[in-house]
Amino acid sequence: MEVFNQIVELDDEDDFASGMVADYFAQVDSTFNKMDQAMENKDLKQISELGHFLKGSSAALGVKQVSLTCEKIQNTAKGTPTDKAIEEVTSLLKRVKEEYGAAKIWLLAYCPT
Repeated sequence: MEVFNQIVELDDEDDFASGMVADYFAQVDSTFNKMDQAMENKDLKQISELGHFLKGSSAALGVKQVSLTCEKIQNTAKGTPTDKAIEEVTSLLKRVKEEYGAAKIWLLAYCPT
């Protein structure tokens, strides 16, 4: 909330915050699609990289829970793609998508795009 409020304070008549939110939504949708494709190929290295990317952009906007779960994805997906790691990453991907859904509702309430 604090980070997002700082972004909103920077907002002026150019709708800076709304533009950031719209860009974030597009980024997340694209990244989730890439993650789904990587999971089909069991490419945990790419999942880890995408988790790192989404962690950063989520943190920059103040979407903390999504950022934290992306960090878990990033760390869990590092290393050998065992059945257990794939199962954990699959569960974390489901969770982060749910968290993003809740965050999107919240962001749209404050910053309609």
